[in-house]
Amino acid sequence: PEETDRYSVFLHPIYASGGSTDDEAESGIRHTDIFIFNNDALRRLDSYQRIEGSGPVKAASRKGDKIMVIIANSSYSKKDWRHINSFEGLYEETALLEQESTGYHIMTSVLEISSVDRHIYRADMERLSSGIRINSIRTDFSGREYDGEPLTDVKVYLTNVNASCMLLRHEGFRPELIVNPGFLDMSAVSGFKDTGIIYREIDEDIGEDAIYPDIILFCYPNDAGEETAGSPFTRLVIEGRIRGETYWYPITINRGDFGIASGGDGRGIGRNMMYSYDITIRRTGTKDPDIPVSLEDVTISCPVEPWEDIDSGTVSF
Repeated sequence: PEETDRYSVFLHPIYASGGSTDDEAESGIRHTDIFIFNNDALRRLDSYQRIEGSGPVKAASRKGDKIMVIIANSSYSKKDWRHINSFEGLYEETALLEQESTGYHIMTSVLEISSVDRHIYRADMERLSSGIRINSIRTDFSGREYDGEPLTDVKVYLTNVNASCMLLRHEGFRPELIVNPGFLDMSAVSGFKDTGIIYREIDEDIGEDAIYPDIILFCYPNDAGEETAGSPFTRLVIEGRIRGETYWYPITINRGDFGIASGGDGRGIGRNMMYSYDITIRRTGTKDPDIPVSLEDVTISCPVEPWEDIDSGTVSF
C-alpha cells in the first residue's frame, strides 16, 4: 500500500576480541523482537513483529519518522509484549540474568528511521551483559612455607552480581536484584538456565606453570559510584584449597587496586564490555569470600579488551 514503508536492516553484533577458542564471547541470534514507534512527542507503537532465527524476513510500518528498537534473544514471548504501546513503556522493561544463555546473549539496538531517508540501515547489536574472562592463572608462592604447593579443588564465580537490567539503558547501573550476595549461593545459581554464566569449576590443580582455562563469566553492568550495603561492587572469586585449607581470592572487578593500576578504567562494570584477567596468586587468600584481596595477594593484568565487528546478518523489512 501507498502508506506503507519497508526497510532493510543489517544486524551487526559487536563481539569481544581477545582470542577466545570457543563461542562464549560471541552471541548468535535465536529470535528478534522488532518494535517501531512514531518519532513524535508521544512515541506510540506503530508495529511489532517477532522473527524466528537469523534469516531475512519482511515487515512494515506506516510512513513517517520512526524509532526502531531491535531486541535479540529476549526471554519474553510475543504475549509478554502485548502491554507495550509506547517507547517509554519499552524503556522500563528489564531482563533477568538467570534467563541468559552462553552464546545467545540478549542484545539490543535503537535506530531512528525516516520515510524520506534511505531504507537500508545498520543496527549495532550490543549485549546487556559484560564478560569477565580468566585467560590464564598460576601460583607463585616463592619464599613461603607452602612454596610448591598447588591450589586444588578450584572454583571460580561472581558475587554481588547485578542480575536484573533495563533493556535499553547504557549507563547508571546500580544493582537492583543481587545474586550471590557476598558468597556463592548454589540454590540461586541452580535456578539459572545456564549456570555457567556465573559459576565454573577448574578440573586441574593450579601451580607455577600457568594454565589457560579461557573461562568467561557474565553479569549485568554495575557502575555504582560507591560501595554500600545495598549497592555492593561485583567481584570475581577464585576459591581453592592449599594443604587442605580453603581460601578465597575475591577480586573487585575494575575497582581500586584492580582498576586503573591493573589496566582498567576504575569505573566498575560497563555494558557490553570484556574484562580479561591473567592472574598470579602469590599467597594464601582470605577466609571470607566477600573480603577483597589486595595486590600483595594477587597480581593481575586486566586489559579492557576492544570490540570488533564481525559479519553482519540481514533482516529485511
